[in-house]
Amino acid sequence: MLSDSKRNMPGQLTAEKNGFGHTKIDLEPINLDDDTHENGKSITKEKEEEKNEEKNTLPPVSLLELFRYSNLFEKFLMCLGVLASVLAAACMPIIFILFGNVTDAFVYNAMLNSINNDTLPVTIAQYPQFGNMTVEELRDALKKSLGFGDFFHEVVVFGSGTIGIGAAQLLMGYVFVTTMNYAAEGQVYRIRGMFLQSILKQEIGWFDTHQTNDFASRVTEDLNKLQEGIGEKVGMFIFFMTIFVMSLVNAFVHGWELTLIIISVFPLLGISTGIMAKAQSKLSTLEMKEYARAGGVAEEVLSSVRTVVAFGGEAKEVERYDKNLVHAKKAGVKRGLVTGIGMGLMWFIIYAAYSLAFYYGTGLILDSRPPNGDGSFDPSNLIIVFFSVLMGAMNVGQSAPYVEAFNVARGAAATVFDIVERKSSIDPTSKEGKKPSSVSGTVELRNVYFNYPSRPEVKILQGTSLRVEPGQTVALVGASGCGKSTCIQLIQRFYDPLSGSVLLDGQDIKQLNLGWLRDHIGVVGQEPVLFATTIAENIRYGLPGATIEQIHAAAKEANAHEFIIKLPKVLE
Repeated sequence: MLSDSKRNMPGQLTAEKNGFGHTKIDLEPINLDDDTHENGKSITKEKEEEKNEEKNTLPPVSLLELFRYSNLFEKFLMCLGVLASVLAAACMPIIFILFGNVTDAFVYNAMLNSINNDTLPVTIAQYPQFGNMTVEELRDALKKSLGFGDFFHEVVVFGSGTIGIGAAQLLMGYVFVTTMNYAAEGQVYRIRGMFLQSILKQEIGWFDTHQTNDFASRVTEDLNKLQEGIGEKVGMFIFFMTIFVMSLVNAFVHGWELTLIIISVFPLLGISTGIMAKAQSKLSTLEMKEYARAGGVAEEVLSSVRTVVAFGGEAKEVERYDKNLVHAKKAGVKRGLVTGIGMGLMWFIIYAAYSLAFYYGTGLILDSRPPNGDGSFDPSNLIIVFFSVLMGAMNVGQSAPYVEAFNVARGAAATVFDIVERKSSIDPTSKEGKKPSSVSGTVELRNVYFNYPSRPEVKILQGTSLRVEPGQTVALVGASGCGKSTCIQLIQRFYDPLSGSVLLDGQDIKQLNLGWLRDHIGVVGQEPVLFATTIAENIRYGLPGATIEQIHAAAKEANAHEFIIKLPKVLE
């Protein structure tokens, strides 16, 4: 029995047998909008999708969550990279100390060489503790008092030290860049596979509410941004920030008063950097979304380029692509403007601090000179403090682009991780479900109600019932959009009905293993999708390991065997 009633109810099937024993089933048309396909997706609903995307924008993940898919070995490599970057950064304060010492050597050497018979009374007046001495005696006494040795020896120590520190930084830099990039490559490789695997597991209804053309850009652009955010830039950021911290400690040790004066402007620097980073993160996420939409349009056009050319739609598609690029351009311009203003403000604050440092530092040197001072603050202290704070501030500035890279990676990871971790409601790879030993082939739709997830307001099937016996030929007839293909998709379990049930041999197909169910269904669409391989391989995709005889039999069942054997290479 095909239907309990022949009344033309909305969405109700009616059956009628013809003279050949076949069954024709009429489906009443559903009131769909003029711009709606049978699968419920609208042709002209780009604005609606944009609004939905804005509502569903995911918040960026945290920095630690960027590394959630790393394994133990990759975590070890990252820890090794962090250690190497810290050691490389620790070399910088030592260079500043050496530079300060060699500066003192130059200053003291010039001062000692300036002592002669004409300047001797002035020098004795400045250092009365030495009493009446000759020029040579005073030079030797000042050397011992100032702790100044041989000038050439001081210069050699400085040169040798900088060479050794440079070699150490080269080695440590190689270690942290290599380990960080290796770990990042492994993580992204793993995430890329998990992303594609998750995409292939999702139910068809999920694809109806997502732009499938975006996935190509997600798996390339977004994952590349993620890789940048978890690779060597992590080590570089730690390197710069470690230099900043150690330089600040070094500056406090050699001149805490001058250091406090300089860093008094740092809160302004931190506030401006924080505001800039937050704005960059928001605008980068928006820019990526717009570029992904534009990339989806381009991929859609290129995949159907023959249809576009046949209808002369090149200009229209270019216009549609440009329209999406305009939004991405605006977001990029805003991000660039924010970055430019933030960087300019940051460097203005830094250089203002430098001018203050020299002004105040010179005063400290003069106040520390004998006979009124104790000589505790000399030119080397000024040089060490100045260059320590200078290098610390410069490294804060150099770390800003890496902060932007991390924020971009956080935004990109949010979407990718959400897809990777999403559990499909209809998973074709699931091992659960019954696998009956035999199938007779009785198919039944029992009081089925259904509408597509993308257009829930459009009711496709309303209380539809249908029963097809084994060996029976059934035709579903009706206007476009009335649910003909929907019935087939429900039988294949591309979708689950809102209510009612789809039965195979009296069992609800939800209780059956999905892979087993689809293995027992053969479908030939109006426009079959062919992969870039032989005809035999395309047919064999439905049953891996199928023999040539089975392939020929399948071609006959699909009414394609006659024209296939007429081809020059037949199945090849």
